[in-house]
Amino acid sequence: ILEAARKCFLKQGYDAVTVRDVIRMTGLAAGTFYNYFPDKDTLFRAVLETRMNDLNAAMHAVRGEAYTIDSFIHGAFLTLFTRIAEDPGFFRLILRNEHAVRTLFQDSVVGIPMRALKADLGDAIERGIFPPMDIDLMTSAFFGVGFEIGRTLSVARRPDPEAAAAFAARLMTAGVQAFGIQQGSSARRKKGEVAIRGSLP
Repeated sequence: ILEAARKCFLKQGYDAVTVRDVIRMTGLAAGTFYNYFPDKDTLFRAVLETRMNDLNAAMHAVRGEAYTIDSFIHGAFLTLFTRIAEDPGFFRLILRNEHAVRTLFQDSVVGIPMRALKADLGDAIERGIFPPMDIDLMTSAFFGVGFEIGRTLSVARRPDPEAAAAFAARLMTAGVQAFGIQQGSSARRKKGEVAIRGSLP
């Protein structure tokens, strides 16, 4: 049922697909289908959640084991892009139905990985791997970079997850490190201002 549904949603799009379309492709009786899925929304969620939950767990594990900025960022992107290269059809399924995914599952399919990334970034800051920064904005930045590069990989003739991860990691690592440099400069300026004021008569 799930494989038939995946093909239908990828080919026709969420809005156009009906439960009857999926049932016709499976060859099952309608009663058998409804024993498993009460409606189209539940079916679509099931198609997405198994792979998304597995990917989220893999990325969370990589980020949790990281002890440098680069290993945190590069490891997570490499995990994501490798999965996309191995199964580009699944990512194209998300792109084909992007509006439905964001509208129907903002708190689950989309929300769970966003919350996990936010928590992992907070943990990285607490562990001293990342400098202090706005976690909400950084989560959005990471998610945006991963999503859009993933879009490119999913339609590439010869997707190269290693090259994509290296590019994304270089881009994001430089940005994260800049926060540490900026804060260090601010601290030195404040220290200098105190010293100058202290030397005034």
